[in-house]
Amino acid sequence: MRFSTFVALACVGLHAASALPVFTRAYERVVRDDLSTVSSRDTQLLAARTPPHHKDTKKHVPTPPSPITFEKGVSPHSAHNDLDALHLHSGKRKTVENYHKQVVGDHMKTVPAAHSAVIKNLAHSTGSRDPHIHISAEIKDPHSSVIGAPRRGHPAITDPIHHVYVNKENPADGYSKLPKEYTKAVDKKRKSEGRPTGTV
Repeated sequence: MRFSTFVALACVGLHAASALPVFTRAYERVVRDDLSTVSSRDTQLLAARTPPHHKDTKKHVPTPPSPITFEKGVSPHSAHNDLDALHLHSGKRKTVENYHKQVVGDHMKTVPAAHSAVIKNLAHSTGSRDPHIHISAEIKDPHSSVIGAPRRGHPAITDPIHHVYVNKENPADGYSKLPKEYTKAVDKKRKSEGRPTGTV
């Protein structure tokens, strides 16, 4: 009886011992699978909580040029009407327009809060109290309020119109700075009217 009991216990012990590696491997696989599941879930939760890293896709956009226009039809000598009267077309007209916009645009950089401008008169000196060749322009701030300018010779007086000299370094020699497309067109018009050429 004792021997048979011992044999039975030995068999049970051997059976348990042989099953132990199988059980151990199965347990390790379950634990590993559980850990990988938890790890995957935690990773997803962390990814959801962590804000995505965006590269700064905003590129530097240059400030658009200030709107500069030519006055139309208010007077017979408004800038737009004068351009029409000079019979400037296509590329020549565009050259003259761009020149006036460039000169006024450069002047606006020196005027605090300048946002837009209306060119009232093309470059001229005749018919003006100012003997130097200048462009008459009205300059406005972002709220469309006119920004005045000190009157030449009377700085205490503010005028609504800016006299923008075409030659800031030497205002008395403005003619040499004008584009040939403009001076030729003005000369042709003045000649047809019997007036002296070589000035604007």
